[in-house]
Amino acid sequence: MQAPEAFMKLTVKLFGGIKSTKDFPKNEEGDLIVELPSEISVAELIDELSLNKKPFIVVLNGVILHDLAIKLKDGDKLSFFPPIAGGLLN
Repeated sequence: MQAPEAFMKLTVKLFGGIKSTKDFPKNEEGDLIVELPSEISVAELIDELSLNKKPFIVVLNGVILHDLAIKLKDGDKLSFFPPIAGGLLN
């Protein structure tokens, strides 16, 4: 008998015009609630979300990520921000 596949629930916030082309349920704050098999990486989540092609910065549980190979855990909270630009140079 096979063990049932484990799933995890993630909360995903998309800012500044970053959009998923897939339809996920949302909580009352408008965040995506994503249920996926456990043991996936941030890069795999990005593929699963089918995010638009805009560049973004990824924040996992309040920390900016530089390694998208990090494996996610149940209850993780991710935010995707567009890069900051603008301002004047002297």
